[in-house]
Formats: sequence, C-alpha cells, structure tokens
Amino acid sequence: MKISVLDQTQLLEGILAEEGFAQSVELAKYVDKLGYHRYWLSEHHSTDALAGSSPEILASHLLAKTDRIKVGTGGVMLPHYSAYKVAENFKVMSALAPDRVDIGVGRAPGGHHLSNIALQGERARNVDTFPKQIDQVLEYLEDRLSESHPLRGLLATPTIEKKPDLWILGTSNSSAFLAAEKGLPYAFAQFINYQPGGMDQALKLYVDHFRPSVYLDKPQVMVTMKVIVADTDKEAEKIAETALRFNYYLHRGQLTRLVAPEIALTHVRTPSEIQEIEAVKETYIIGSKETVAKKIKDLTTRLPIDELMAITPIYDFEKRKRSFELLMEAVSK
Repeated sequence: MKISVLDQTQLLEGILAEEGFAQSVELAKYVDKLGYHRYWLSEHHSTDALAGSSPEILASHLLAKTDRIKVGTGGVMLPHYSAYKVAENFKVMSALAPDRVDIGVGRAPGGHHLSNIALQGERARNVDTFPKQIDQVLEYLEDRLSESHPLRGLLATPTIEKKPDLWILGTSNSSAFLAAEKGLPYAFAQFINYQPGGMDQALKLYVDHFRPSVYLDKPQVMVTMKVIVADTDKEAEKIAETALRFNYYLHRGQLTRLVAPEIALTHVRTPSEIQEIEAVKETYIIGSKETVAKKIKDLTTRLPIDELMAITPIYDFEKRKRSFELLMEAVSK
C-alpha cells in the first residue's frame, strides 16, 4: 500500500509562520528520502493556527526542494477560483516537475464567511457549480475545448506533455458519487468526517458506482487519517494529546495552535469531556510500529483503500519525523 503525507502547516504556540514553513520544507525532504509517495498541502484562510493559505505556491516550492515525491494540493477549494487560472497554475508546476504534480480539488470553503467574501468578492458562487468547474479544469488541462464552447480557441498555457493528476476530495456520499461518476480518483478526508460508518459508506458508494474514464480504468481510493506513531504505545498515546486538544477546540468552533502534550489536556476534567476525547481518539491510528501495522492491516482488509495519507500533528518536530519513519516501517512489514 502506498503511504503519503498531508501537511496543514499547523503552527506551534509561540513560533512564526516562517518557522512553520521551514519545518514543512524539512519534512517534505525527509519523507521524500524515506520513500513516501505524495506530499499534499491544505488550504485554509483567516486563521492564525494554520499557515497554508496558498497551497499552490508552497507546493511549487517543495517540488524544487525534493527529488522524487509527488507534491500537490489537498486541496484547492475550487468554488473560490477561476477554473482557467487553476489549470494554468498547475500546468506551470507540471512543466517544472513532470509526473510529480497532483491537483486535489474540493468544494469546502477552507475558512469562514468573511474569507469567502474576500476571495470571491461580488462573484460569489454557489457550491453547486463545483461539478461543472471540475469539468472546466479538465478541459483546460487537456486542451480540449469543443467547437461549440463559448470560449473556443482559448488555450490554457503552457502546452505541456505531462498533465497533473486531478483528485476529487470529500467527506460525504455526494463527493464519492461525483468522483465515481466522473471516473476520477477519490480522496476521503476521514480526519474531518469520522462519523461511525461514514467512511465505509462513502467508499462503497464510490467503488460500486465507479465509471471507467480516460483518466482511470478502475477505482482509486486514498484515505487521510490522523496517525501518531512512536517507539511505544504509551509514548504514542501521550504525544497524541497535542492533536486531541486541537480537535477538542475545533468541535467548539476554534482553530488553535499546537501546544506541548504535557499541557494539552490539563483542562479536560469532566466525565463528558473525557468521554469526548476518548471517542475522538478511536478515530486516530495511534501506537507503536507493531500496533499501527495491525490497525492498518485491519483497516485495509475491511475497506478498499489503495493509499493511506497521514496527517500527524505532533508538537516536537523530531518526534514528528520519527513518527513518519516508524509509519513507513509499519506499512513495509
């Protein structure tokens, strides 16, 4: 099974965005050498907790800093943007790094209503246009505007040989069906939608309804989950508390910076709060290399998963790197 990384450029308490991006560069170079398949960047706006407001620019920078790993977006929130400009951005990246560029597109806002207004201005789009925008991006990428197209004769430049791979991102049955209908690879964000049975249902729908296309002859599924690996189960449980705190406040409408695990959950005291943390923990993959290897094997035996993308919000950067090292060893067993 292929193994990949999602980097949200989550910032630690007390550091500058510049330091956060420097860690992203170092991590991308590190997992490239470890043999990871992809390194994706997320898009978020108007928050001090996540620095990745322009994944296309960061992706381009990381392509120049790495040698082999595929780099892309997870994702570009397409309703904010012109499909034409998105296609041109990624064609430029693909010309610079052929066969190494992914474009993951989603319909979520990646922020709140004020950032939506700022991004879209008076052009505010209904998210129902998302399926049409996907078709538009593909037309521009493939240089195939029809003779009846209102913009026939328009080129999305540069003209390139190796096109970027387009993925549909989602957390619901509707996104799964859309990816299946268009014959495109599907990336399910389990770390966002971890409702019981939600992932199982969406992946089954995608596989059952998949229509072969010029892009893909059979279903291709990637699942993104929070994965925390350490040398022992006990250590993994402890360092996971940083990520669990982030989820605790996210459920309350707050995006927070990452803090040290020693203080992360000191405010969680009531039985209901403890139960909430334990429930969220069940949606993670946490443990030693041996424990994680078994959890991943159980998961991939049960579900049609071709690739696991790990999001690993660990406070200590060296322990974060160690987690990715151990995860690679776990899936290679």
